[in-house]
Amino acid sequence: MDIDRARTFLEIVHSGSFLKAADRLHVTQTTVSARIRTLEEELGRRLFIRNRNGARN
Repeated sequence: MDIDRARTFLEIVHSGSFLKAADRLHVTQTTVSARIRTLEEELGRRLFIRNRNGARN
């Protein structure tokens, strides 16, 4: 597991939002989504339920 993906995962959990996590990590929301998608592929399962109001795990 890559450290950036782990930090991204933790920031999403902490903030409850991909967008807020991106802002706090100083990256784009696209980068956050790509990191989580890669992490989900590595682990073989979905980590978040995505919706307009934020991410839920």
